Amino acid sequence: MSKYGTIVQHVIDSIEHGSYQAGDALPSLRQLVAQHAVSLNTARRAYYELERLGYVEAHARSGYVVAAGALHGADRLAAPLGAPFIDTALYDTRPLTHAFIGAMRRYDQALAEPALAGLPALRRQIAQQAHAEGWRLQADDVLVTCGGMEALSLAIAAVTHGIADPCVAVLLPAFPGLLGWLGEHGVRVLPLVADADDRLPLAALAQALAAGEVHAIALMSAFCHPHGRSLSAANQQALLALAQQFDVPLIEDDAYRHLGFADAVPQPLKALDHDGRVLLCSTFSKSLAPGYRVGWLAPGRYADIVRRLKLAHTLASPLPNQLALAELLAGGRHLPLLARLRGQLAQKVRALEAALQPRLPDGVVLRAAEGGYFVWLEQLPCDSVQLAAEAERAGIVLAPGTLCLPGEAGRRALRLNASYFDPLRQQAALDWLARALRQG
Repeated sequence: MSKYGTIVQHVIDSIEHGSYQAGDALPSLRQLVAQHAVSLNTARRAYYELERLGYVEAHARSGYVVAAGALHGADRLAAPLGAPFIDTALYDTRPLTHAFIGAMRRYDQALAEPALAGLPALRRQIAQQAHAEGWRLQADDVLVTCGGMEALSLAIAAVTHGIADPCVAVLLPAFPGLLGWLGEHGVRVLPLVADADDRLPLAALAQALAAGEVHAIALMSAFCHPHGRSLSAANQQALLALAQQFDVPLIEDDAYRHLGFADAVPQPLKALDHDGRVLLCSTFSKSLAPGYRVGWLAPGRYADIVRRLKLAHTLASPLPNQLALAELLAGGRHLPLLARLRGQLAQKVRALEAALQPRLPDGVVLRAAEGGYFVWLEQLPCDSVQLAAEAERAGIVLAPGTLCLPGEAGRRALRLNASYFDPLRQQAALDWLARALRQG
C-alpha cells in the first residue's frame, strides 16, 4: 500500500472503531508528517482523499475534523444488531435530569442519614411501587445495589456461599451476564429449556434436587431475555413448588418486567413467595435511568448474608443517583416515561419482526415477543457463531445465540436488538442477513 493510502486507512479505521467521533479534530498536516514520516504533499493528499470519501471535512483555522456523516455510508444496523442495550435515543432523560437537580438540594441531608442498605426514600418508593402493583414488599426488605448485575451477583454468592461444588438450575436462554458470572465463579449450570409446547424438564430437575445436586434455581419470569416472552403461570408455580419441596432458593431476575407491550405490569414470582426463598433482583437501568447503575435486591431470608457481602464488595451505593430516582418516583413522573418507552419498544420490535418474517428461510422460528427489545431467531440453518464472524467482515455486528444459550441449540439461534430498527435505512443489512441464512 502507498504511504498516503496507509494514512487514509489508518484514519478510517480510527473513525470506524470509535477512536474519533463526528466533530473531533484530527491530527494536523504537520503532525501527520511527523507521525508517518511522509512529505507534506503526501499528508495533504491523504486528507484530500478522506474528504472525497466523506470521512473528514476541512474547517477554516481549525484544520480537519471528522465529518458529521462519516459513518452514514455504513448501515446503521451494523453495531445495534448485536448491541445489548436499548437505543438511548428512546429515553426522555429530561424529567430525570430535573429530578436530579431538585434532589441535590437535599444532598447534605441525605449524607447525614445512614444509608448502607440504600437511600431510605428510594427504598420506600420501591416498596410503594410494589404495593401499587398489588403485591407486598416492605422498604426494610430492599437493598439498593450498584446496578442489576450487582444484585444478581450478590444473590448468587449468597445462596452458594460455603458450598464446595455449587450448581444452579438456570432457565435458558438466559441473560449473558448471569451465565458469565456463573462461569467465572465456577458454578455449574443445570439447563432448564422448555420444549416446543412450553414444557420444562421438571422431572429431571426434581431428580437433581432430590439428589442434592442443585442448590438454587435462577430465572426470569417476565419478558425473558432474549426472546421477550414470559414464563407461564403453570411453570412459575411448578418451579416455586419444587423450590419449596426441596428447600432451595429461587433467584428471580426482574430487569424487564416493566417493559411489556401491554399496559398491565405483571407481578413478579416474588409476589407468591411466602417463606422468603425468592431473591428478587431488579434494576432501573433498562426502564428509567440508563447509565445511573442503580439496582435493588429483595433477598428474603438471605438478607443477612447479602448485606454482609454488599458491605464487603462495595460498602454502599452512590447517593446522588438514588436521590434523583427517589425524586422521580415520588412525583409520579416516571409513569408517562415508562408508557412512552414501552410503546416505542413495541413498535420497534413489531416492525423488525414484520421485516424479518418474509425474508426468513423455511424452518427458522421467530415467535412474537411480549416485551423487551430483542427478536430471537431459533433453528437457523447455519452456525450463528460463524455467521457472526462473516457478518463482521461485512460490517455488521451480530449476537450469536451462544451468548444466551450454550451448546448446539445456541449455535442455531440469533439475538437481534430491535430498539435501533429503522426500516428506511436498514434494508441492506436485513437483506444481507436473509441471504446468509438462505445459503446456510
